[in-house]
Amino acid sequence: MSAELKTAMNGATLILTVSNPGGRLVHPDLFASAVEALDVAERDDETHAVIINGLDGLVSISGNLRDLADRRLPDQAALATQIERFASWLDALRTFTKPVIAVVERSADGAGLALALACDFVVADENASFSVPQSAAGMPPDSGLSWLASRRLPRALANEMVLTGSTLDAARLYHAGVVNRLAENGRALEAAIDWAEALGALAPGVFAHGKRLLDEAPERDLQAQMQAEGDALIGLLS
Repeated sequence: MSAELKTAMNGATLILTVSNPGGRLVHPDLFASAVEALDVAERDDETHAVIINGLDGLVSISGNLRDLADRRLPDQAALATQIERFASWLDALRTFTKPVIAVVERSADGAGLALALACDFVVADENASFSVPQSAAGMPPDSGLSWLASRRLPRALANEMVLTGSTLDAARLYHAGVVNRLAENGRALEAAIDWAEALGALAPGVFAHGKRLLDEAPERDLQAQMQAEGDALIGLLS
């Protein structure tokens, strides 16, 4: 059975679920479908928030980890397409102007972890786990993990995950500020839906402006950032 992207609406929340029971290498068309779904949701006034689910079905965008460990490299053209389309999905999540919540019900490993880190918020089952399995398999990280981990994780934690391949539990990432909310086992999606409803009630534009300001802040000094905040306020109220 090939992987597929399932879409569903729960009130004003779009739920995108990756269904990949066999854990196979996902076809890049799925990534393109995810970008398209986000683009539609961006322009739809009736969609107030997005949830990304099924992250345990994604491990590596470069190929089967066992094949890579045996040095069976994927076709270079296919790999380039895979990387390009997955990067487009990550960028679409990072720049989306409405709240995006990642749900981790069992695990977020490799590419699944990358998607979680690209979202605005993470809700995880209390028994969930997170890892970069490429490292333990003797390979460098893929799926943009070196870039995302360096920006979203404390450096010591990024070192432990990316350089050693350690598997960390949800409680540890929660206390490190990476996971926003812990849910009882089996109730992460339910908790995320409730939170998405509350986030979706924010005044239009407030979330988008705040997210953009946070993203751009490291590139400015304090005075320039305060000017940007003033410009955002004027833009919002005008």
